[in-house]
Amino acid sequence: MAAGRLVLLLIFVSTAIRLWLAAATGLGYDESYMVGNAREFALSYVDHPPLHVWIAGLAMRLFDSEAPFVVRLPFVLLFAGSTWLMFQLAGRMFGERAGLWAATALTLTPIFSVAFGTFVLPDGPAIFFLLAAALFLARILFHQPPPERPLLWWGVVGLCTGLALLSKFNAAFFPLAVLAYLITADRWRLATLGPWFAAVVALVVFSPAIIWNAQHGWIGIAFQAERVGGSGLRLDTFAAQVGGELAYLSPWLAVPYAIALWQAFARGPAEPRGWLLALAAIGPIALFTLLTLHTGGLPHWTMPGWLFAIPLFGRGAAALSPRFARAYIAVAAAIFAIVFGAFGVQALRGGLIPASIIAASAAADPTADLVDWTELKPALAGHDLIAAPHWTIAAKASYAAGPSVTTLCLCRSPQQFAFRADPNAWAGHDALVILPSGDASALADTAAYFDVLEPLGSVAITRNGVTLLTLDLKLGKSLHFPAK
Repeated sequence: MAAGRLVLLLIFVSTAIRLWLAAATGLGYDESYMVGNAREFALSYVDHPPLHVWIAGLAMRLFDSEAPFVVRLPFVLLFAGSTWLMFQLAGRMFGERAGLWAATALTLTPIFSVAFGTFVLPDGPAIFFLLAAALFLARILFHQPPPERPLLWWGVVGLCTGLALLSKFNAAFFPLAVLAYLITADRWRLATLGPWFAAVVALVVFSPAIIWNAQHGWIGIAFQAERVGGSGLRLDTFAAQVGGELAYLSPWLAVPYAIALWQAFARGPAEPRGWLLALAAIGPIALFTLLTLHTGGLPHWTMPGWLFAIPLFGRGAAALSPRFARAYIAVAAAIFAIVFGAFGVQALRGGLIPASIIAASAAADPTADLVDWTELKPALAGHDLIAAPHWTIAAKASYAAGPSVTTLCLCRSPQQFAFRADPNAWAGHDALVILPSGDASALADTAAYFDVLEPLGSVAITRNGVTLLTLDLKLGKSLHFPAK
């Protein structure tokens, strides 16, 4: 069977599985927060640029629903497109077999195929448009004969780059990598109009996020900057970062990705196709990994870099014995299927992680946040204002309450909740306060916003009869804002 047909079959099967996951599980904390943001259009948002929120909001309005399947559907379809783009990119660079192995590896990489390929996150649109930009750029740089009307092609590269930036800030490493490539391997193109036209188009497309941040004191940039503060040598955070990247990619793929990237980087500009991908990969991987030697970080920040290591892996796999390559990928696929199956069982029914462990720490179950807080809904009836001490609780409660109820996050960092509603407009009102049970610190912090907190009982959030989380409900009397 031709490689293209195999990839289409892969896309069909994997998309069907992701559609099932999208329909069968509730929204996670991040997703609940994004869906709440999508209820009201804005040029951008505190945490991220706006494209993923716009996509979810469009789906919500087209289907008149906030159901998990509805808001996740565009992201599942985007990843199907990303898989085809990966096949095309690696195939154009290194041949059809390399494209097949690259598309397969992308599908077997958990962070890409499960998280970015299913859930309402900014990374799904970002990887789609990064791959599209790289594919059109490869058409300009490496196709023989050169494309007609190259300025138009550069404009498309700029459009896709701008949409990637409009998805996630760390997509900025891609245009920087392109500039580095042109300086080191293709300098004459910098004297042509094309690259500069692409840069202008990208900035125009990205301008909604720039405008919104300029109007709000660059709060989005400040929010991201606060996440990378710190000083002193931190081997613990560095080890956690490296371990997280290995886990997100899966070790049996992460190590070959790293080897393929190292080989391409070592060859340098003498091998321009690999050099372009190596430059696109190395920036976010090196910066966000080494940054954790001095501060905290999150493993998924490096993923735009690892995305471009996958075509290099495809090239390496195509050069191996076909029998060995097939056997290696088959083993990786079997492990992926087992892990994904366990993840699905735990997310839907639980039971794989003992209830006693979950009771001691809800964080021990990585699937717990995929349970919607439906048990909370009856307690919300009759309240037009709810409040919570953390954005995660506010996000889940807001999604359960629906768009007609105002949610306030009474915390140090309310993120987009600060712009969903003007808290001062609710001064003097009573609110239903939702607190994690037994959290004395959250209770004390929230009590400062009200004259008194009257107990209203508690609600258990359960899955298959097992309590995952208990929420204490209070009636907060006369909202006010303590002096800072």
